[in-house]
Amino acid sequence: MRAALLGLILLTAYGAPAARADEPVPSVHVAGIADPEMRSYRSVAAGLDAFDANRALAPDATLRFRMRHADGAPANAGDGLRLRLASDDGAFQENVPIDATGLLTVQRSQAAYDADATFILNRKNGLYTGHPEVRTAVLPDNVRRLGDLRLECRVTIAIVKEQMPFLAKAAINTLMMTSDWCAKKDFNYGVMAAQAGTRAVLRAGERSRTLETHGWNVLAPIGDPAWPDDALVEMGDGGT
Repeated sequence: MRAALLGLILLTAYGAPAARADEPVPSVHVAGIADPEMRSYRSVAAGLDAFDANRALAPDATLRFRMRHADGAPANAGDGLRLRLASDDGAFQENVPIDATGLLTVQRSQAAYDADATFILNRKNGLYTGHPEVRTAVLPDNVRRLGDLRLECRVTIAIVKEQMPFLAKAAINTLMMTSDWCAKKDFNYGVMAAQAGTRAVLRAGERSRTLETHGWNVLAPIGDPAWPDDALVEMGDGGT
């Protein structure tokens, strides 16, 4: 069965009042772009292009994709996932390795692009999703750099836009009053945590802010220019 490599994206924006440093960030869900499916290699290629074009946000980071259960729990070696790229006519076939932590790397492939290949997972649709993950390697697993998340958002949105009808994109551009959704002030990006209900704090020097959590998603204020790219999201072991 074909895999959906991109599950629920928590995107929040516009109209949220400013929060004090010790208050959670208010959020507004943007309707119409939840649960987009990232099946085609061409969609992923748009994300790779966005990663290359915005490297200044995270010059020392790498891009991979993390497989998760539909409820948000990370996949692991025990899930036995196998992924491949294949064209509809079967002329193009290529395995995509998934490591023991559920991470995979998508390589540039002109052959896959020309063949309009799709990702095929050895599981029924809807059981697993995949999410872009941009990380600066020197940071601990429970710490995310805000610039990395800004770049991750651009990768995610590039993939989403590649799949959306023109009128849907135009409507959201109008709602957001910009085509650069990730840069919209008061825009919060849903960061997938290692555990549901994780407590998270954003820090930059002496400043800090407790972040709002929804299930597996920690809402990071990537659209707020007052927080620098080197600000860090520190996630605890659970419990908000």
